[in-house]
Amino acid sequence: MMEIHEHRSETTADTPPSRVRARLLWSAGIVGLVLLLLLTPPLINVSRLRKRIATSLSESLGRPVHLDGVTLQLLPIPGFTLQNLVVSEDPAFGNEPVIRANTVEITLRPSSLWRRQVELSSIRFVEPSLNLVRNADGQWNLQGLLKHAAQVNTAPTGQSKAGPAPRFPYIEATNGRVNVKLAEEKQPFSLTDADFALWLPSEEQWRVRLEGQPARTDMNVSDAGTMRLEGSLERATTVGAVPVDLVASWHDAPLGEASKLLTGVDAGWRGTLNMDATLSGPMSDAKFVAKVHLNDLRRSDFVPVRLLDVSVECGGQLDAPEAVVHDPSCALATPVPEGGKNPGQVVAIADQLELSGLHAADRGLGGLRLGMTNVADSYVLDWARLFSQRIPVQDEPRGVVAGSVTYSPDATEGWLGEFHARVAGPLPWAAKPVPAGATEPMTISVSANQRMLTLAPLSLAPTVKAAPLELAGHATLRGYTLRLAGSATVQELQSMRGTLPPLADGLEAALPGLKTAGDRPLKVDVTCSRVWGGVQSCAAVGEAPTPAKKRKRLR
Repeated sequence: MMEIHEHRSETTADTPPSRVRARLLWSAGIVGLVLLLLLTPPLINVSRLRKRIATSLSESLGRPVHLDGVTLQLLPIPGFTLQNLVVSEDPAFGNEPVIRANTVEITLRPSSLWRRQVELSSIRFVEPSLNLVRNADGQWNLQGLLKHAAQVNTAPTGQSKAGPAPRFPYIEATNGRVNVKLAEEKQPFSLTDADFALWLPSEEQWRVRLEGQPARTDMNVSDAGTMRLEGSLERATTVGAVPVDLVASWHDAPLGEASKLLTGVDAGWRGTLNMDATLSGPMSDAKFVAKVHLNDLRRSDFVPVRLLDVSVECGGQLDAPEAVVHDPSCALATPVPEGGKNPGQVVAIADQLELSGLHAADRGLGGLRLGMTNVADSYVLDWARLFSQRIPVQDEPRGVVAGSVTYSPDATEGWLGEFHARVAGPLPWAAKPVPAGATEPMTISVSANQRMLTLAPLSLAPTVKAAPLELAGHATLRGYTLRLAGSATVQELQSMRGTLPPLADGLEAALPGLKTAGDRPLKVDVTCSRVWGGVQSCAAVGEAPTPAKKRKRLR
């Protein structure tokens, strides 16, 4: 024991006094820091701190900011927790707050505590509510915030060392809600469970990311898929000049719920909607491209023999501040017709499309042109089968549909144009094979004039050469009227139930000799009419059609 004691004494004696003092100072510093961390929060004037933070945020946003409380934390990372944060709205956009959050968590950059300039590392909004408002003048409430942010000199968020300009904090929001208001009317659309992030990767560029579930406030939309937005925005002197490079998507949306979301009613379509869109260029003249995919498309009433997969690509130049798309166009690619080399196409082109509906009627949809090129007859019938189970799938006709129509918002013009369908091979209404002498391809012509579609006389039953049965008529937004005139067998008339519209419905009431005609050709001259959603009724020419009882749906 004595040897050990002497050894320790010698070791202590050999230690320089400076090192002993250094150890004591380090120990005292650590104890003092712990005491400081424990005792400092109660000594801070919370009321004064709350006012300073509210004033600082108001100056940064250019809007009045109110908050109820501030909690200071020093461990594990220095920061504040704000309670009941409210960012007031510009009176030009209404009285509701633009941002409201019950909790906001702010962290500080620890190195900035040793300097006079305190820097924020991150700002996290917990379950915030954001109101997007567009007033009657076409201005958005966030335009002022974006313009103000572009004028503030900040360094990139990820910059490792502090510089003359403060580093832009990483801003995020979790489980938020985005509401939309146009003029004085609050829209039923909203984005719920929204997660948002904003940061500055370089001095001139912001990155943004947003994800949420679309919903309506006036009805229950159980599942309308997921919407995402990600991309970059750059600094500019005006909002319209801000360069953007954004990618948006809407995926896994059941069509029934998607139609409820967009229109407020279930449109009766089933399938899955997936949409991807890009926006690039200055916000006042950005190139817009959207690709829409509809998988397993069908009506809700029944499951057809074939489900359709539809892909549409749209484009145009978007003026985001004005919410107007210039030169919008959409193209639907169709399968290659039998014996052909190139796929068909359905194209819609317009002069412009007003998105918000705030401007006058002449700012809405104008100069619409709809065209079809090389579209297979069988593809047109596949669309018709989505509405009726009565169209057979065997012995489909071979041919193509082509044509175009234009629409003018002027009531004096309306729709103008024509479509032609070239049909070859077996016809869907043919009761038996067409004789060799009547194998010429048939052309179905439909013209559009003002607000009416007119079907040119069409020969339906070429088996009776003396007086073939012809079909003509017109359709409007209210319904259609058709005239059948000529000669046809009973079998041919009955087989017309396989077409759309169901041409044979109501013929028995207009043709008393239909049941006793047998195989003899029957003279026909009847008019058939139908109001959309009702049932077709027929009468001999010169007589008024007998109203038919309405049934739920024709199949």
